[in-house]
Amino acid sequence: MNDARTGPANLAADSSNVGVQAEAIHGPVNVYQVAAAPSPEETFEAGLNSLHAGMAPEARKHIREAVVLRNYVNGRSCFYLLLALLSGRTLQQVPPGEIAMLRCVRGAIKDDDEWADAIKLVDHLLTSRAAEGGAADIEPELQKLTDEQRNDILQHMEMFLDSSAEDALWTRAFDAARNDRYAKDRQKRAWKFFQPEPIGARVRSADPVVIGVGTWSGATAITALALATGGFIAAAAWQHTGSAAVSALLALAAGCYASVRSGVEWRCRKERCQAKDREYLRRPVTTRGDGFASKIDRQFNHYFSLYTPPDADRAGWLSETAGVRRALRDEVVTIYRESTVNAKRVAWLTRYLVADVARRWQAGKLWDYRKELRVPRLVKAMCVLAAIAAAAAGAFLVWSGAHVRPFVLSPVALVAVASIWFAARLWLRIAAAYKRHSADMAENKGLLADRQAAFDRWKRKLADRPDDLEMARWLECDRKALMEQAMGLYRLKRQDVLAHAFIEAPATPFYDRARIQDGPWRYSKYKILLFLLTKDGVRQLTMRLDFQKVTFPIRARTNYRYDAFTSVQVAETDNGENVFVLTLTNGDPIKVKVTDPPTDVTETEDKDPQGASQVTLGTAGIWNALHVLEGVAAEGKQWIAFERQREKVPLAEVSKAVNAVFA
Repeated sequence: MNDARTGPANLAADSSNVGVQAEAIHGPVNVYQVAAAPSPEETFEAGLNSLHAGMAPEARKHIREAVVLRNYVNGRSCFYLLLALLSGRTLQQVPPGEIAMLRCVRGAIKDDDEWADAIKLVDHLLTSRAAEGGAADIEPELQKLTDEQRNDILQHMEMFLDSSAEDALWTRAFDAARNDRYAKDRQKRAWKFFQPEPIGARVRSADPVVIGVGTWSGATAITALALATGGFIAAAAWQHTGSAAVSALLALAAGCYASVRSGVEWRCRKERCQAKDREYLRRPVTTRGDGFASKIDRQFNHYFSLYTPPDADRAGWLSETAGVRRALRDEVVTIYRESTVNAKRVAWLTRYLVADVARRWQAGKLWDYRKELRVPRLVKAMCVLAAIAAAAAGAFLVWSGAHVRPFVLSPVALVAVASIWFAARLWLRIAAAYKRHSADMAENKGLLADRQAAFDRWKRKLADRPDDLEMARWLECDRKALMEQAMGLYRLKRQDVLAHAFIEAPATPFYDRARIQDGPWRYSKYKILLFLLTKDGVRQLTMRLDFQKVTFPIRARTNYRYDAFTSVQVAETDNGENVFVLTLTNGDPIKVKVTDPPTDVTETEDKDPQGASQVTLGTAGIWNALHVLEGVAAEGKQWIAFERQREKVPLAEVSKAVNAVFA
């Protein structure tokens, strides 16, 4: 879980085996998708976005459809079609049928097209592989290109840049990577990509007023009886004392009203205070398992521990607020417990609630509700004095009436007193229930306003969340930075590196991950393996990339001979993980988890978890690494020379196809 204040935090319980701490799927974002009836330009842009994200197979599909099948032909589209064909694979891996695509746009580009120089440079770089000594000086050709064209050529053709003439292109790429690696405020924005879309603010509904039919009927009947008997007594008293009886009757009515009204306030405050005490003084119960409730449990436990006030003892703080923690946890579970709600989407509310408790605790206001709901002495005095006044007025009426009808009035007075007593209690209960409901509604309105404000603040904080193309560009810059570090570490020049391969994997044990719809998983922490094939053997550099902090905190170096390779494979485990395994003649095999198991569709709203794993495999560089390392395992050092020989036929075909593009 990423905390806005402190960064990543491990929410695993002691017995948990957690890899993914938090994940998010952003959507709908139409970056790699096409509409139901897309135009050729929209199809091409979807392919171009896929290419920039490292999703070469998807890029080839969309760009081929736009250029070849729907005749979206211009210099830019042909340039990116060529890059898509070559990206992430060697010429040996390019089927002849795809090379033939370029012939479909024969004569489409003129020499003065702004993209012609970029296409010619691609052809120059390819044909130079067959020439002795590599390419001639390409600096003049580089000067003609834009930064976008140069960066794209290096990103998608880096496997073909292996002669000294291309050092200038690599130098430019390294310079650009150093500049772009921190561009667009990466260190302040990258963490936001891993935050799920927050769900809106809610509060628990106030308990409804539940008054049974029997209560209403009883209150009405007893009230009618009280009025009838009271009227009989008042009539008898009027015959004896006249206007004094009227005054006493008014005093009785006023006393009863004032006593009941203040009694309603008294009872309502007392019951609400008792209810909050019962709620806040319960001991928390830990929920086991991996369901929604247990995840909310871990959130509250983590943030209550994290937000311990600076001047408080943590154990004392957690003990004193245990009941409050339980009450808030139960509320969040109740109002968000839906089959489609991801627990991470309500983490913003958990943070807000815990921070609010900490603020009130520090200010000494955590239990202020007891002061607010304490019954004022004036209310108690009003209730008691009004009841005494009503009783005195009633006694006067009974005394006056007894002078007129002494034998009848006594039983009627008893019935009147009993009916007034029970009617007052029933109406007190009814009125208190409605007042309590009204008070709860008012309190919830204030809580909702506060939570909505917190939600709006969090949304504004996430407003500049980077898009997937920015994440892909930053990761590409990290790869270039790692390549530059490796070459400096091993004191290699570019021409010393005969071939290279990257593998990108999530860095266990704890990391966050996120992706957009139809995009690959992006990780907050990467384990990157770089294999450099030189004349003396294979140099392997392993680094752990903290993507959010832009650091390589851990580095490991391994060197081995070409004949040390035994086998290389990507194996899928029983739970759906893809694991890269490199077996050497000596030592334990090198194992790297490249992708996680497919996600739970219900929990993450992921429509195609298996497809996401395959897309992530492609962007992780695994297929190129397999091609290179499998070749070395099978043919040893001679694989490099054999690969050059095998490239000659497809190389000639590509060159012919590229030249045919020009009019």
